[in-house]
Amino acid sequence: MKRWLAVVAVAFAVGIPTGADALCRIPPPPTERVTVQEGVSSATLTKGRGTWSSSSLLVEERDGNKHSAYIRAADDVRFGQNDNEYEGGAYLALTPHAIADVIGSFSPQHHVLPASSVQGDMDFRAGAGYGYQVGYVARRYSAVDAAIGHLGMDRYFRDLRLAGTLTFARLSNVPGVALSEGISLARYLPCDTENISFSTGRDVENVGFGTPPAVYHSLALFLGDTHRLSSHIGLNIGMGWFGLTGAYDRFEVRIALRERL
Repeated sequence: MKRWLAVVAVAFAVGIPTGADALCRIPPPPTERVTVQEGVSSATLTKGRGTWSSSSLLVEERDGNKHSAYIRAADDVRFGQNDNEYEGGAYLALTPHAIADVIGSFSPQHHVLPASSVQGDMDFRAGAGYGYQVGYVARRYSAVDAAIGHLGMDRYFRDLRLAGTLTFARLSNVPGVALSEGISLARYLPCDTENISFSTGRDVENVGFGTPPAVYHSLALFLGDTHRLSSHIGLNIGMGWFGLTGAYDRFEVRIALRERL
């Protein structure tokens, strides 16, 4: 499976859809718009851990790069337990060079998902396409809290964006800090937005019902594409492989339909 995903990643990097995008005649979306997205995902876990599934509905309002706000409701099934999750977030351009965002979510059942999560980020845009990010997430589970911070840097090259991130995670019941690092590449084409990301290190995960989150060695690869079918309809597809040493590997497929109102 790892070898197959590596082949897909190489194909993405060299640009298989470029020829199709050269024929794209769909006009760009307006600056001000409201989008509705209906999505589903399915994941298969190794070591007899079963499957995961999720369905979600997201509504987003956006005004170009000035501001954006969204609400999301999801129904997740993990390890045979059903968790509903409700999330909302917004970002605002404080200045032409500083963008702030805040995200909050909660799960009434929180069998596996966090009972609540609050996140804040800042993105500082510098000259020559460079940007620098800093953020913090506080997650509250049934028996433990997790504090996660990250530092990032990115660079735009015309229609490409290359980004790197360092993540620092700490559990309230475990001493020390877990460190992971990631890199991602996105490409913005007339009818497609493609992305590939890779991360590795030590991360906080909840790997079962009735057990508190713990720190695991992790390795993850994700590939995604949002394809515009028309001026109002888009298709978002993605797949990823996520490995947790000592727990399980997970292969996940996601698909979502985006409709601009």
